[in-house]
Amino acid sequence: MKYFILGLKNWNKFNGRANRSEFWYFTLFYFIFGAIAYFIDVSFLGYDPMDITSIGVLQVAYNLVLLIPSFSVTIRRLHDINKSGWNLLWMLIPLLGAVYIIILNILKGTDGDNKYGAPSNA
Repeated sequence: MKYFILGLKNWNKFNGRANRSEFWYFTLFYFIFGAIAYFIDVSFLGYDPMDITSIGVLQVAYNLVLLIPSFSVTIRRLHDINKSGWNLLWMLIPLLGAVYIIILNILKGTDGDNKYGAPSNA
């Protein structure tokens, strides 16, 4: 949970590095809280997942609020493996781009300093 809060605190920090733990714990809690928002939308707010014209308002708001922090932590994670944040643009290629970014996020970060700074101590 501390990494999720750390990701929210560093929502506007696109320089520096984020280690694997920071990225993956942020991602884990992002999906857990997103599932809770989905459950609340379905159970209490009348969202019908089978109706394509229906919108889960809480889930949309949640994803919009966390859009920039998730980009930030992903870019800092790419910096940890000595890759530019511009590599996130690979996500524009359907399926293959997402697989490539996931593989990059699994890789171990560079030991010691790299061109993006010192390793994260979070």
